[in-house]
Formats: sequence, structure tokens, C-alpha cells
Amino acid sequence: MRKFLGFIVVVVLLLAGALYALTFADLGRFAPQIEAAAKEATGRILKIEGPLHIGFSLVPTVVAGQVSFSNADWGTKPQMLTAEKLALQVALLPLLSGQVDVRSVTIEGADIFLETDRKGRGNWEFGDAAPAPQPESEGAGMSLASVPEVNISDFHLAYRDGETGQVSEAAFKEVTLAAQGSGFHAVIEGEVNGSSVSFASDIEGNTEKASLKGATLTVAGTSVGGDLALDMTGKPQLSGALSSEAFDVTPFLKGDGGVSGKGGPVFSKEPLPLDGLTALDADLSFALGELRYGKVVLTELKLPVKIDGGKLFAPLTAKYRGTPVKLALNADGAKGSVGIDASAANFDLGQLLTDLDLTTMLNARGDFGAKLNGQGKSLHAIAAAVGGQTNLVIGKGTINSRAFAIVSDDLVKVLIPSGESGDTAKLVCAISRFDFASGVGKASALALETDSLITTGSGTVDLGNERIDLLFKPKPKKASLVSLAFPVRLSGPLGAPTAGLDKTGVVTGVATAVGGVALTGGVGALLPLMSTGSDSVASGGDCGAAAAAAQGSSGGVTGAAEGAARSVGDTLENIGKGIGGIFGK
Repeated sequence: MRKFLGFIVVVVLLLAGALYALTFADLGRFAPQIEAAAKEATGRILKIEGPLHIGFSLVPTVVAGQVSFSNADWGTKPQMLTAEKLALQVALLPLLSGQVDVRSVTIEGADIFLETDRKGRGNWEFGDAAPAPQPESEGAGMSLASVPEVNISDFHLAYRDGETGQVSEAAFKEVTLAAQGSGFHAVIEGEVNGSSVSFASDIEGNTEKASLKGATLTVAGTSVGGDLALDMTGKPQLSGALSSEAFDVTPFLKGDGGVSGKGGPVFSKEPLPLDGLTALDADLSFALGELRYGKVVLTELKLPVKIDGGKLFAPLTAKYRGTPVKLALNADGAKGSVGIDASAANFDLGQLLTDLDLTTMLNARGDFGAKLNGQGKSLHAIAAAVGGQTNLVIGKGTINSRAFAIVSDDLVKVLIPSGESGDTAKLVCAISRFDFASGVGKASALALETDSLITTGSGTVDLGNERIDLLFKPKPKKASLVSLAFPVRLSGPLGAPTAGLDKTGVVTGVATAVGGVALTGGVGALLPLMSTGSDSVASGGDCGAAAAAAQGSSGGVTGAAEGAARSVGDTLENIGKGIGGIFGK
């Protein structure tokens, strides 16, 4: 027995010595054959300019230094990949039968550049030949045990969209895939477009049915976690549940803080990935204790997401400062259509405008309802085709008149005739209804009532051309103030409109009579999307006069004001910029 053990020791030492000796072997003479094989297989140039040798290990490891792989001939950079070190650990026994079984992959100092041309072809596509057909799968998919371990450090990845020219970049300190039981434990640490990103999860299953257990994704300091499952046996199906105590989307949506210059575009023309909805089916649920965008905080957010046959259904419910808000989003990837159905009752509209850094001129609560749908490949195209309706009711509160002072001191005197309340007027009610068709919204009901006057409006908002053209006619409640009332026209680019007096349409003969008119059917007759619940502003009964005035107003705005329009100052401009920042341009 002792002799046998001694024999085993000698054999082990001989094998170890042989493997160690191999580490001194220079395999550089094989580099030309490897480069030629790569050229034949891909049509690209592979260069191994550093040492090529076998690392010391019981499992043979081929190590190559200073590796580069050329880009497509139409690419914007000469190299698609460069790496300081590439190591492949290969199982020894399969090699004896002519099979290659890679057990691990190690990459250090890699720089990968992916891009598409204007037709969407990727630089990772080699030649014109169609990929070889794969044999039909029998039984379960390939076990994860056959997937090699991965160790990547100092890894930089960039992607350039050939149609838009935009480049997204990521830099990773660590990317590892370590064997654990029948699966793996994955870890990713790095930055994506300047935001820190980390991911960790246990991966189980096989290549046809895989699942992520206890997955955690942290982006820019906020985390979301849960379980996900992907079924690839037929059409890809993704399912799972994710949750987070708090998630901040500000770093991803803040953009440049506004439109690109005064009067710049509001709706982005960048293509939306709606056709991606046809690539898979999904049944997901998201639950967030708090979702933050700047100063806006939504709580108790629940969002089930279903994708079935290229159609998306995502009915979101949440609360804003304790008030329920609903937003149902639906989309059809095949048709390229998007629709929204949003509503909220008795929510703090003034505080929302303040939280969005748009304006602090309003202190009031309101009801909101919108049903809109459009079709197109970008936000701009969808806006230009949108149809549907929006309703808004604002109840009792206060409105700051400093913006009106820039338009006309006389108008301020009508809003606050006594001057006792400083810059603030009492708001009784405001109502708005726009009916949209082919991207143009017509004001079917537009009125504002304060303690001094009732102002009605008419005109259009053209989302396709991003123009606004509205005419507001103030009607004083006191006959002695009629001489101070002039119509005000708001017109110009949607992102930066201007306002000015229209002295050609002086209001006369209205006196106080309009204040006593009632509308049969109430606000609901004008605003069908409004809630009739007891907590809603629309059911409060304070908007009768405004509704009657809106119903009685007529006439449209056919063009921009001919006179020189003066700016209403920072308030309207900041509102336009805020809208531009939300819609991304």
C-alpha cells in the first residue's frame, strides 16, 4: 500500500512538473494560425500582439496579452474590441477527445465598442451569411453547469446608435459569474452614463428556463429588488415581482433642465422602442413605497405590467401628498400606438406646480381627467396625431397676480380692485376642457372666476406644430371696472409663449349679470371626465358661474395677434421650459 501511494505521489509530481513546464512554452508561433482562423470565420482582423502562453494550473489556461479585434468596415472606430489580457481555462480530459470545454473566462482591461449603422445593422454581425441552423432542442435546456465562470475587471463598454448618433457608455470595475450549487452568483459593479450601478443575484435553472432569486439592482444610490423568471421554450416570457422602499428617478429624467433655447422643441423626435413590445410577453408587478422625481414624491405606488401579443397594459395607482392618482398606460407595438387614461380628484395642484419648479402663483386644489391616444414612432409624432379629451377643475384658493402685472397694470386692478390683498386674488373656480383631434386641441370650455371677474377663453393648442393660440376675455363683476377690461391673447411656441393685450376686443355691457347665471347639469355637462364623488372639487357647486360663462363663450382664434405681443415674464417661460424638461428635449 505504501508503495502504491508513493507511485501516486510521483505521478502527481510529474504531471505538476509538466504543467509548470508548459508555462514556459511560447505559443506565439501559433498566433498567425489563430488570427487566420478568425479572419476566415468573421472577415475581421484579430491581433494577438502580447505573449501567448499556458498559465500554471491543474486545469490548462491559455493566456493572451494585448488582444484586438477590428470593427466592421463601415464602423466609426477602427477597433471593436481591445483587451490587455484574455485567459481561457479549458478542461483537460475533453481535450484528449478533441472537444473544447471552457471552464472560465478572465478578461482584464477590455474596451468594447458596439454600434449600428443607419439601417440598424450591428457591428457584431459578421458577413452576409445567415447563421447556421441550430438543432432542435430535445427535453430540457442546457444546464447552467456548462456555462463558464466569468471574471472581468476594468471593463469599458460603449454603444453608438447609428440612426441618432447618440452614444451610451458604461464602465465596470467588476463583472463576475461564480459557480454556486447548481447555478451561479452574479455580481456587477460600475457606472452607466455617469450613474453608479450595482447588481447581484443568484441565477438558477437552465438556458431555456432561468430565474433570478433575490436580485438587487442599485442605481445612483436607490435600490429595487425581487425575483424574476425567463422562459425561452417558445416566445420569451418574463415574469416576476419587484419592490423598493424608495426609488429616485431624477438622475435619469433630469436632462438639461429645459428646452433647447427659447421656443425650442417640447416633444422629442427620438424613436421610441415600441416595436420591442412584440419581442416578448411579460407579467410583472412593481411596488414602490416612494417614487421621487425632483421634489415630486409619489407614495404607495403599484404598477402591474402585462405584455401580451405586442400589447402593453400598465394601470398605475399611487398617491400624491395623500391624494390617490390613477394613470393607465396602454400601447400596441405592432401599430405603434400609445394611449393614456389619467385621473385624480381633489389633489393639490398648486403644490404640484411648485414641486415641479414651474410656478408658485397658485394655491388651490383641483380635479383632473384625461383620455388621450396617438400613433407614431416618437413622442413628437404621437403628439401630432393625438386625439381625445382633457378636463380640469380648480376650486377655491388664491392666485398670485404678479404675472398679470407684467401684461397690464389695468388688468391687475380688475383682479384686485381694492389693493387690500396685495398681489393675491381670491380664486373661486377655473375650468378647462380641450378636445383633441390630429394633435390639435380646441378649447371647448375655458373659464376662470375670481372675486372680481370671470374670464373666458377660446382657441387652440397645436401639439404637432408646438404652437399655442388662446384668447382670454375678462368680464368684470362690477360695471365700474368694465373700462379696464381688455382681452389678452396668449400665443407663440408651446415652450415659450408670449401674451399681450388685444385692445380691438374691449369688453362692454356685461356688468354683474354673468355672475348669477347657472348651468343646467352643472360642471359635468361641460366636463364629462370629471369625478362626481363627494370629495371632488367638481361636485362642490362653486363653479356654476364659470361653467355658464364657458358655455356662453364662442368664437375662435384664427391666427397670432397682429400687434406686438409682450412677454408675461418668467412664469410662462418657466412653465414652457418645465414641460420641455418632462418630455425630454
